[in-house]
Amino acid sequence: MLYFDYSATTPMSDYALDTYQRIARQYYANSQSLHTLGQEAEDVLAISRRTIAASLPPARPDDIYFTGSGSEATFLALTGLAIAHKAKGKTILTTEGEHHSVHQALAFLHDREGFHIRYLDVNQYGQVTEEELRSAIDEDTVLVTIGHANSEIGTVQDLAALGKILADHAILFHSDCVQTFGKLPIPLDVLTSASFSAHKCYGPKGVGAAYLQHAVGWASFHHGTTHENGFRAGTVDVPAIAAFAAAVEEMSANAHEEMSRLADYRDEFIKAFAGHAEVCFEGHPTARLPFHIALRAKGMEGQLLMLECNRKGFAISTGSACRAGQSSPSRTLISLGRSAEEAHELVRITFGKHTTKQDVTQLIKAIKEILLTYKGDE
Repeated sequence: MLYFDYSATTPMSDYALDTYQRIARQYYANSQSLHTLGQEAEDVLAISRRTIAASLPPARPDDIYFTGSGSEATFLALTGLAIAHKAKGKTILTTEGEHHSVHQALAFLHDREGFHIRYLDVNQYGQVTEEELRSAIDEDTVLVTIGHANSEIGTVQDLAALGKILADHAILFHSDCVQTFGKLPIPLDVLTSASFSAHKCYGPKGVGAAYLQHAVGWASFHHGTTHENGFRAGTVDVPAIAAFAAAVEEMSANAHEEMSRLADYRDEFIKAFAGHAEVCFEGHPTARLPFHIALRAKGMEGQLLMLECNRKGFAISTGSACRAGQSSPSRTLISLGRSAEEAHELVRITFGKHTTKQDVTQLIKAIKEILLTYKGDE
């Protein structure tokens, strides 16, 4: 089967897998143990932290906190910042199109801590405009969270422009950068915090990281814990973190060339359906993930198209993997003005390091055949 679901997860690279096995065998001690073996494991952790920070200028190693996932990084960063700074204000701005983990964190802050959550309007491509952000800010606004790129439609936000506005108002700015880390430049200089995931960039599952600007205070969600300077409870998974760092180091070496290659495939795919009136593409035409396609076949359930592709040997998805099994329509597409029926038409096709031009050509051919068969059955 040909894999076209790299936004859901990526296979571990050989380099990351070899690193995991080597570290697991040699540096198996608890990194907080005071004996020599424990200190050797702590050294591996410190090297990994430096590697991650080096890929995220101007981050420092002590700005990086390792977690069990990108979702956990998002939850701990948002709750930690909001609670620590609630004396300055209790309004948080966000968008409907954020990842599920963002909505979970904000629901907790609303229900348990009394924060007010306000949703920014977006343009037809899912972007927050500078004008919209300026008009939404008031004296009670303490935090804004806007994802760098939407996992369902691929639109990339102009974080640099938005961040300058928030800096002028001394407002905290968090971004879910899971889809862009290791792939696109992240304007970390305008962010207070950001969240990342290893398994989206050819590292292992079960490990993520949060960036928290060292000059900004945060509150520990797990009171009394000592791991990760109190940011996260639980023994640190040193082999997984080392593999994460190895994957990031490997990706960073040729990220520009790789994204350019995948953007060519993306553009070729979109061009192949230019004459098909029943096919439309969601997301910004240029400010979008280079490896990502969000497609709707008008009048055809996305799940049906996905299953037909699966039957032909192609693995695509119907949107965010975190929404699998949910019958409700995508909040992202509803916020763009799509009907529930239109939102259910969405499929997501994403490319990665193992995707070839021949693979893309075969997928184009398969989808055209499916659409022709479906249209003929009407």
